[in-house]
Amino acid sequence: MNLVFVFADQWRAGAMGYANEDPVLTPLMDRFCSESTYCDHAFSTFPVCSPHRASLMTGKYPLSAGFFTNCKRGLPLRLGDDEICVGQVLKEAGYDTAYIGKWHLDEPEQNHCEEPKSGARDWDAYTPPGVRRHGFDYWYSYGTYDMHLSPHYWQDTDEMIKVKQWSPEHETDKAIEYLSEKRDKSKPFALYMSWNPPHSVYSEVPEEYLNLYDKVKLKSNVCLRDIHHHTGENAARTEEEMMLTTKQYYAAVSGLDRQFGRLIDYLKENNLYDDTLIILSADHGDMMGSHGLMGKHVWYEESIRIPFVVHMPGNDNKKCCTCIGSQDMMPTVLGLLNCPIPDTVEGEDCSRFIKGEEDEERVSFICASPGRADFVEKFKKAGKNPAAYGWRGVRTKRYTYVLELGYDVICKPKRYLYDILKDPEQKNPLDLEIEENKELAKKLEADVMGWMKRQNDSFLDNWLKEADNE
Repeated sequence: MNLVFVFADQWRAGAMGYANEDPVLTPLMDRFCSESTYCDHAFSTFPVCSPHRASLMTGKYPLSAGFFTNCKRGLPLRLGDDEICVGQVLKEAGYDTAYIGKWHLDEPEQNHCEEPKSGARDWDAYTPPGVRRHGFDYWYSYGTYDMHLSPHYWQDTDEMIKVKQWSPEHETDKAIEYLSEKRDKSKPFALYMSWNPPHSVYSEVPEEYLNLYDKVKLKSNVCLRDIHHHTGENAARTEEEMMLTTKQYYAAVSGLDRQFGRLIDYLKENNLYDDTLIILSADHGDMMGSHGLMGKHVWYEESIRIPFVVHMPGNDNKKCCTCIGSQDMMPTVLGLLNCPIPDTVEGEDCSRFIKGEEDEERVSFICASPGRADFVEKFKKAGKNPAAYGWRGVRTKRYTYVLELGYDVICKPKRYLYDILKDPEQKNPLDLEIEENKELAKKLEADVMGWMKRQNDSFLDNWLKEADNE
C-alpha cells in the first residue's frame, strides 16, 4: 500500500467545513472526510512548528527529540543526524520516498555563515542530500519562508529555485509530477507534503479564494479589546482588521481544499486511490483572536486541536474519538502500513483506533516552553534553562488541565481546568476551590507529573519548587 501524508501549517481542526465549527468552505475535503476516518481528538503535543514536526518524523515527544522551540536564527537546533525517522523506516521497507514543501527541522544557515551560497536568510535553510534528509530521496523543499505568493525551494544543489505561484498550488503541481514522472514505479511510494498556509503572512493568498467570502463571523470567544501574541508581542487588531485577517485565513484553507482535491482526483484517475493510505493533517492551529491571542503555543483548543483524517482502503470506520498526539502519528502510519516500528519511538501505534476500537481513557499530554529568542536569552543570562518553563498539561476526552510557570524567570505557578464538553470555547475555567474540581485536578496533575518524570522534564523540578513556595 502507498502513502500520501499531507499536512498544513497553523491549520486548526475547526477550520474545515466537515468539523461544523468555523464557517469555512472546504467541499472537497468534506467529501474526503466522508470517505475516511475522521479523528476529532487529535492534538499537537507541542503546538509550534518544529517541535510537532520532530514528533511527526521520529515518533518521540518533542522534548525527547531535543525541541523546545522552533529551528531559528541564533539557536544551534536541528533534527539530530542519529534520529530514526519515518522516511528512513519506509525507505528500508522498500518504499520510494519523497518530501515536498516546508521542512523546518534544519538549523538556519545564517547561524554559521552570514551570506550562505544557497541564498537562505533568517530562519531558512537548504538541507543537502544525505543524512539530514532522514530517508527522503526525492526532495523539493525549504526550511521556512512565509512569502506564500513568491516561494522558493531547493532540490539536490544549493541553487535556489524561485517561483511566482502560490506555494500550495506549486507544491501540489510538484507532487503530481513526482507521482506521474519522478518516482520509481516498481516500488510503492511514500509522499509527505507540507503546505505552509494558512500560516501567516495571512494576506499572502490568491484573490480567487478571498472572493469566496464576503463577511465572516468571528468566534464568540474572540476578544478585540486586547488582541496580542501570547508572548506579549503586539498584534492588536480592530474588529475590521480581525475580520479581514479571519477572511484571509479561511480563504487560504479554501485554497488548500482546491489543491487537495486536485491531488485526490489524480490518485482516483490513475487507479491509486484505493491502494493508498492518505492522511490529511496539520502541525498546530491558530488562535485567530480567541482569548485575545494570535498564533499558537497555548493550550486552548484553537491552538492544540488539529485535523487528522485517515483514508485507508478497506476500512469502513468513519469516526475516531480517541485522543491521539503528535508522537503517535509516526508509529500509527507504520502500523497501518504493516512496517516495523523502531524501539526509539515513544508514541503509540493507534491504528486499532483508526479501524474502530475506542479507548475512552486514553489522553494526550501537551506542553510548550518559552521559544522567542529574547526570552531564551533572558533565561540563559539568568542561568536558567528556558525549556524548563512555559506550561505542561493533559487533554483527556473531556477535560484540559494545565500547569503554567509562564515566560519569566520570576514565575508564579498557575493551574487551569476546563470542561471542554460543557465549555468548548474555554471561556470559564473551573473553580479549583470546589471540592469536585479539586479532586479531578489532583488526579490529572498526578498524570502530568508522571509524564514529566518519565520524560526527565526539567519543568517538574521547577514546578515542585515553585508550588512549595505558594
